[in-house]
Amino acid sequence: MITLKQLRCFVTVVKTGGFLQASIQLNLTQPTVTKSITSLEEYLGVALFDKPLTHRKRLVNLTEIGEHLYIQAVDILQKADNLEQTVLDYQQLKGGKLRLGISPLGSEILSEAIFNFYQMHPSIDISLIEDGAESLKDALLQGQLDVATLMKPIDDDFDYFSICSYPVMVVANKKRMGKQKTKVTLKSLSNAPLILFTSNSSFTPMIIQNCQALGFEPNIICQTNQWHLLIDMVKQDMGVTLLPQYYTQKLDLTELVCLPLTQPQLKWELVMAWRRHRLLTPSMRAWLDELIR
Repeated sequence: MITLKQLRCFVTVVKTGGFLQASIQLNLTQPTVTKSITSLEEYLGVALFDKPLTHRKRLVNLTEIGEHLYIQAVDILQKADNLEQTVLDYQQLKGGKLRLGISPLGSEILSEAIFNFYQMHPSIDISLIEDGAESLKDALLQGQLDVATLMKPIDDDFDYFSICSYPVMVVANKKRMGKQKTKVTLKSLSNAPLILFTSNSSFTPMIIQNCQALGFEPNIICQTNQWHLLIDMVKQDMGVTLLPQYYTQKLDLTELVCLPLTQPQLKWELVMAWRRHRLLTPSMRAWLDELIR
């Protein structure tokens, strides 16, 4: 088998013009360089130089096959050096990529972390994929994503880091809900027209499952993945919506009423997840460190 050490000795002998000069440049003994070249010639079954070389000979002449090998050896060594540098840059976060999956509900929470990560590691390529929870899970399991935002509960296929937890709130037009209420039960919404996020978000299936557990099917009249549009429809009194408190605390309540949901008290718990037992890349570790900060 040809080794990089043999090729490096061969190329250095040619470049420096002799074994002695090559041994000095490579910080090796001259016999070591000679043995390396000899073993390379024996393995290939060809002579690489016109005449046997000794430490006294200052100039070297390549055979025809030696010239061909020299050109390819230089290219191989350059690629090997590039490979080592690529790995070093990767380990030192001077390169690499982060494939980040984001669910529509909760993407705003990550904007500052993404900006800070880019500022600290501008050489890392960030690929953002926005999709529903099930699609993000599949992409994680198939290795198409490194990390993704998911909502608890989390399958055993994933490890995760908790990002935030907010109670679920009920939002309605003041005309519909009235001023006397201070909280709302899920059962009391059994006949209310509901405007919810699209079902590919884990948030909406959680609402539906809890309605079914109470013995009724929710009356969903519209679904969207744009929470601003959802709120606009509620302002027009098209229906009632349920949102994590993270979003409701941003609302202008001039026309709206926002009340805590009780019986059951549901929570929106967002996590950053990755496939269990996978090796965390330096980019992934740096991203998780940024979230912790």
